Amino acid sequence: MVRADARANFVRYETGGGGLFRAVFCVVLAAIVLTVPTMAREADNGGGILRAAWVPTETGLIGGAGGFNGEATPLDLQILREAARRAHLGIVILPMGRAAAEADLAQGRVELLLPDANGPGTGSVPYRVEREVLLCARRLPAVGHQGVAALQEAYGRGWRIGVVRDAPYRLDIATLTASDRVADRTFSFGNASQGMAAIVDGAVECLAARRLAILSAVAAAPGTESHFARRAVNLGGTELRLRYGRDVPPATVAALDGALTSLSKDGTIAELEERAARPVMLRFATATWWFSLLDVVGTVAFALSGVLIARAERFSLLGAFVLAGLPAVGGGVVRDLLLGREPIGIVGNPQPLFLVIGTVVVAYAVMRVGERIGRAPTGRLLTVTGFFPPRMVLEVTDAAGLAAFTVIGVAVAVGAGAEPLWLWGPLAAAIGGAGGGILRDLLRSGYESPALRSSFYAEVCVLWGAILTLAIIHFLRDDQPWWVRFTISFAVLGGFATRMAIFAYGIRSPRF
Repeated sequence: MVRADARANFVRYETGGGGLFRAVFCVVLAAIVLTVPTMAREADNGGGILRAAWVPTETGLIGGAGGFNGEATPLDLQILREAARRAHLGIVILPMGRAAAEADLAQGRVELLLPDANGPGTGSVPYRVEREVLLCARRLPAVGHQGVAALQEAYGRGWRIGVVRDAPYRLDIATLTASDRVADRTFSFGNASQGMAAIVDGAVECLAARRLAILSAVAAAPGTESHFARRAVNLGGTELRLRYGRDVPPATVAALDGALTSLSKDGTIAELEERAARPVMLRFATATWWFSLLDVVGTVAFALSGVLIARAERFSLLGAFVLAGLPAVGGGVVRDLLLGREPIGIVGNPQPLFLVIGTVVVAYAVMRVGERIGRAPTGRLLTVTGFFPPRMVLEVTDAAGLAAFTVIGVAVAVGAGAEPLWLWGPLAAAIGGAGGGILRDLLRSGYESPALRSSFYAEVCVLWGAILTLAIIHFLRDDQPWWVRFTISFAVLGGFATRMAIFAYGIRSPRF
């Protein structure tokens, strides 16, 4: 009986082993069958790994997360990566200056160069068009022409023109700016920011550069905007291509050209361009003194709400810092961590933390002084009321901050490349605007959060965050930067008015 059981167990084990062997054999066979067509396609396309010399310029600004050297991937590299995937080719990216890239391509050390503006004889099919503009100092008379004629007019007036080094300008523009007759009035800069700083300093009168690069430079230095003309002159578009080396097989050229054509036809490149333009446009739209003021006022108002709660409920000084910091910066920290923003906002710019610390310290000092000079016989502080009740002032500043934080939340979602944007835009607005206050209320022992029970507060962020997000998705265009600023202003005013109406009429959130 024991032997029979042992024999039965042995038979079961032997059968299981054979089944395992057959399973492994089937998996290996399937892998071979699936790999052969791919290898055949790679053989048809030339096979191997292509080395691409990439010239890092401001052409095609940041497009999304997870890119080169841990940074966001520039738009041209995103397009090349997707085209290589569709063509079943491997790509190695080698960043270098344009002169080095030209030399390596000529000597066969690389097979591709991008971005390039040469004609179709040496390059791929055009995969996208970059818009170039001429931006001049505001003190100068307006330029009457467009296109290369505008540059000729500016040179004819004796103006000095700046260009961006290594940028792929259209052939007629590149030929004009490189000609000997204007060599003494053409200056090369490493990027658009340097060229615009030269306009401010009076070193040049105009700058010819990409539209998005100029908008990004204005956003980085908003105080200099008054030095530039209100409207840039359109120089036209430059078709960008890949330039192939002489040793690239014709099958590889055909595969990459076909992939780039399919990316254009199915709208993939247009979608990538929109994602690259959105963060730049929003940074430009919010780079104004009044929006920065709203951000500061809102941060102080949120911090002050925590200070008043700490005073009323007799928290310690440390507790006051915590209760003030959570509504002012806590929601933004949660939002940034959720969206994978690097670095998170308060690490990149600690100004909100300084505002929180300053608010708590000043409020603590004022309350202590008030206790000494205004103590009534009963021991309570004397109530000093002016034209505006303190609660009204707090509500107005709080509404202004809520509106500003709503816009900032949408902008952070856009910059992080969160998709789908119609979902993450409103959510980021609500978390950044109201999330910190909810955390503060949850921290207070035995306290019910009004934002979760009755107050119509986070809903304001969701509503206007959704409106702004839909406007960005459907109407944002990089050739209408002032319209983007109007949209931002409308969202801020709408959020502020909605919150004040809720306060004035006592509107409450519907109960579940």
